[in-house]
Order: sequence, then C-alpha cells, then structure tokens
Amino acid sequence: MSKKKIKVSNATQIEDLNQKSITQKMVWFLAIVSFLLYANTLNHGFVLDDIAVIEQNNFVKKGLAGIPELFSTLYWQGYWDSNAGLYRPMSLVFFAIEWQLSPNNPFIHHFFNILYYVLSIVLLFKVLHHYLKDYSIWITFFIVLLFAVHPIHTEVVANIKSRDEIFCFLFFILSIYFLLIKEKKFFQFLGVASFLCCLLSKEAGILFLPIFLFLVWLKFRKEKNVFLFKIIPIISVSALWLILHRYIILTSPFKRIQYTYLDNSLFGCNDLTSKIATGFTIFARYIVKSIYPYNLSYDYSFNQIPCVPVSSFSFVTSLLLIGMLLGLAYFFRNKNSLISFGIVFFLITIFLAANIVVLIGTTMGDRLLYTPVLGIIIALVFLLFHLLKNTELKTFFHPSVYFLSFVVLLFSFKTFNRNKVWKSNTTLFTEDLSNAPNSARVHFNYATVFFNQLSSDIELQKQQLPFIIDSYKKALTIDPNDKGSLTNLGVCYYKMKDYNTSIYYTKRALALAKTDYSLQSNLADAYFRDNNFDEAIANYRELVQNNYTQDNTYNYYGAALFNKKEYPKAIAIFQEGIKQNSNSVELWMNYGNTLAASGNFKEAITAFEKAYKLNPNEKNSLKFLTMIYQELGNTEKANYYYSEFIKK
Repeated sequence: MSKKKIKVSNATQIEDLNQKSITQKMVWFLAIVSFLLYANTLNHGFVLDDIAVIEQNNFVKKGLAGIPELFSTLYWQGYWDSNAGLYRPMSLVFFAIEWQLSPNNPFIHHFFNILYYVLSIVLLFKVLHHYLKDYSIWITFFIVLLFAVHPIHTEVVANIKSRDEIFCFLFFILSIYFLLIKEKKFFQFLGVASFLCCLLSKEAGILFLPIFLFLVWLKFRKEKNVFLFKIIPIISVSALWLILHRYIILTSPFKRIQYTYLDNSLFGCNDLTSKIATGFTIFARYIVKSIYPYNLSYDYSFNQIPCVPVSSFSFVTSLLLIGMLLGLAYFFRNKNSLISFGIVFFLITIFLAANIVVLIGTTMGDRLLYTPVLGIIIALVFLLFHLLKNTELKTFFHPSVYFLSFVVLLFSFKTFNRNKVWKSNTTLFTEDLSNAPNSARVHFNYATVFFNQLSSDIELQKQQLPFIIDSYKKALTIDPNDKGSLTNLGVCYYKMKDYNTSIYYTKRALALAKTDYSLQSNLADAYFRDNNFDEAIANYRELVQNNYTQDNTYNYYGAALFNKKEYPKAIAIFQEGIKQNSNSVELWMNYGNTLAASGNFKEAITAFEKAYKLNPNEKNSLKFLTMIYQELGNTEKANYYYSEFIKK
C-alpha cells in the first residue's frame, strides 16, 4: 500500500513540475511575443493627442516638479483651458517622470507603453490561470495570447496617449492579484491601492467594481465576514475617488464644455429614438470588431457612422446580433458559465462606450474596446473548446489548437502592419482616408497635415495646394459647417492669390463664429489684396477697436487708407502701429511714404532713415531719400543716397 502511495505521489509531483515548467514557458512566450509585436513602434514619434498630453503639456514638461499640478487639475489642463469633465492624472504623472528622465523623447514613452502592456499580459495570464486551473492550460494560454495580439489594441499601445487604457486594465488586474490571490495583509493594501490607481487612470475603471465584487462573492460567499472585509475597502476607495473626481471638476475655474455632433455624431441625431437606434448599431459594430477587426481607424466622427431610424435595416440587424449574444449568455449559464461570464464582462465594460444610455465625448473608438474585447475572447475560446468537448485538453496537437494558432498568426500580422501606420500623423492620416472615408475630420486632418508642410517656395505651393484644397472640399461635402475646412480653404485660396474665393470661404467660416477675430483678420487681408479697400478698412477698424492686431494689421489698414488718399488717417494708423512695433521696417517705410505723399518731407526723411537704420539692406529707403532730397533741391544729399543705392 505504502509503495503505491509513494508512486502516486511521485507521479503527481512529476506532473506538477511538468505543469509548472509549461506554465513558465507560456509566460515567457507571451511576454516575448507581446514585446516583439509592438517593437516596431519604438522609433515612432508623437501622434494625435500625444502632443497635448506630452509634447506640449506644460505640467508634464516640468517633470517631477509638475506632478502636484497633475494630481490637482483636469486631464487636459496642462495643454488647454477647458473643462471636459475628465480627471485622469495617473498616466500623465508617469509621462512627467519619463520626461524628467529623457525630455522630449518619444522613444522612452513608447518603450514604457510596451513594457506596461507586456506586464499586463503576464499578470492576466497569472490571474486567469488561477481562476481556470480546473480547465486545460491551453484555454488560458490562448485567451491571453489572442488578447495580446488582437489588432484592436494597436491604437492603445502604438499611441502613447492611450496609456490611460493600459493603466486602467493593468491596475485592475493587479488589484485582483493582490486582493484575491495573495494572502498577506501587505498585499491587501497593495490591492486597494491598485484599484484606486485604476480609477485615477480612467473614469471607466468604475465599471470594474461590479466585476470585482462578483469575484469576491464567488470566493468568499460562504464566509460573510471575510467577504465584507474584502469589499468594504474597495467600495470605500471608490467613494473616495468619486468625491475627489467631482471636486476637481466642480472647482475648476474653466467652464464645462458642451459636446456637439463634432465630438459625437449622435448629438446630431434628430430625436431620442434615432440616438438610441444609432447607439445600438455602434454596440453591434463593437461586437463585430471584437471578432473581426476590420477597417481600424483613429477616428469615427461625423459622419462615418450616420444616425439611423428604428426602422432601418442596420438597427434591426444590430438588435439581432445583440440578441444572439444575450441568448448565448443565457443558454450557457449552466452548461458552461464561463461563456456567459465572458459575455457579461464584455457588456459591463463596453457599457459607457456604447452610447445607448449616456452619450460620451466620442462616437466610437478602437481604444474603447481594449478591455471589453477580453470578454468576447473568453466567451469564444470557451465556446470552441466546449463544442469540441476538450476543455481538459493536455496536448498542443489538436484541431482546436491549430485553428486558434492560425487566428493568432492572422491577428499578429495585422497588428504588426497596423503599428506602422501610427508612425506619424502623416502616415496615420493618409492610411485612414480609406478606413473612414465618410469622416469629415479624417479628410480635414489629412489636408491639414500637408497644409502645415507647405513649401515656402511660391511655385511649389501652387503645385501642392490643389490636392489640399480638394481634401478640404471633401470634408465640406460631409459637413458643410466644418469651420476648420472653411477657414483653411480661405487661407489656401489666399495663397493661390484667388482673393475673391478666399473671401467667400472666410465669410462662411466667420458666419459660424462671429467673434473669431483671427478669421476677421484673414477676411480683412483678403479684401485688401482684392483692392476692396472700403471693406478692408471697415474690418481693420473693428479689429483695432477690439484690440486684436496681427503683424500686418496696421500696415494693411494704413495702406488701404493711403490708397484711398486719406493721408491724415493713414498717418495716424501707421503711428499707432509703430507704437506697437517700433522695429517694423515695413511700418516705417509705409509711414514715410504717406508723410511724403502729404507733403511732410522732413518727417518722411526721419522715417526712411529709421527704416534704413533698422535694415541697411532696405534699398527702397535709399531710393525714397534720394527722391525727397531731389525734391527739396538738396543735390549733395540726393547724390549721397543715390550712390549708396547704387552700391546695394
């Protein structure tokens, strides 16, 4: 008897050792694959909102010294003074630390994005392995591997700004690991702190609370005292976070912004039923993208996902798809509860992003599927193994494993290639023209990235501007009230010296923002260039009265009055301009011309001499001085300035 027991014990020990070895190899494999898959993003630059949260964020750029401000202010406050109702200091704090280590270096931020992603993958495996120890290790492995290589994650890992998504999920997994798997009191403290960090990473972290409470109930439902001991700290820290969150937002000196259809297309729907119907179609898109990640895009704003009525085919099919998902969850609640759990996990974590119950600040986003997709993966992997009746599979050599390996390869290939698109704004905006062709913002961003790269050479500009103009016009066909496209079209046509068309688009833009003085300044300049001096003067007068002036405002304003032969008024304008910028050669030259035209030669000489002193290469000042001294009969002075003019 004793010998048999020893043999069984030895066999068990050997099996445990083999299992431990396999588990360790799986952990290393997942870590290496996760890192290598995103290694091609290490040399990428700052893209999209990276500029706002890192490159041009005043608090982040202070490094360690900026951390107190990051904890006490709104999410975007280091970049722009508006209240979007967001308080997410955690990722910003880490950006500040990284900036302290290596300022203005995208590499370090991309490296840590990948590192934290790898850490989350390893921890996810450990947590799932703990909860799924009664099932085949291959189930856990493929759930985590599919999650690691899923193409929907490219926006989160490749775009530094989306570290808030990585942190929110990472700290949630850490809270489970410390509170429900580890036993020591110190780990309990770390678990509560991790959950607080999850909430400080992103507001959607609060959706993890019911999942966490369920896991605690599952483990301690027969031990009420332990159950309460586990949940009270988590509920307390959630309440603390909520109070802090509301305090930061409500005490902000900046007015809360109101989202419009430009942020979320659903705000443009005609009625509540249309908003709800469109929300369900977005919900269905999330389900499909979780399974088949097609047409990934950085933007789905107006009008990529148009509003639909409840009678539309897309709404009906969306309801059918959602109904099927709910039906699966109900059907397998007893047969295989983990399939149901996966679906419920998806439904809970996608709740806010679905735009059904409450409208958020965006229509749809690949990044918003980062955590929810785990639920779909859990459900589908368990469904596959359940249908093939091999949930206790011990070997790699099985059709279900081959199939999942093939899916992993397809996902990995797509992820690796999608990463390349996130190299820069230029590559991203160009690629996603085909992925989101009905988004006005996508066309606007594409045009703007090339508009900002316009050559200083006028002839080259003439070659570059037509296709930029065409892209802005495509944006306008989608959204005729796109102020940005109207504004930039006005500037494009101004550069093309088509001032009449420039006036047309600038006036349309100004009609959407009547107090935008930068637009009015553009309009005044176009009127001036178009020789419509009356309109130019009227607009410049209003700009000066509102204390809004550009470098050329007084020059063009005065020149318009000069062309109208209203010399005293022009002189007064040039004098005011010189008070504002006494080093402007052009102002002194125009001032001198106007004085000379009005017969005030003495002061004109002073003005031209000042211009020449400021810029000895200004030949025209010498030319005008020669002419004035000839007019005054001072041949000696006239000859002197003429000889200087010839030398130039």
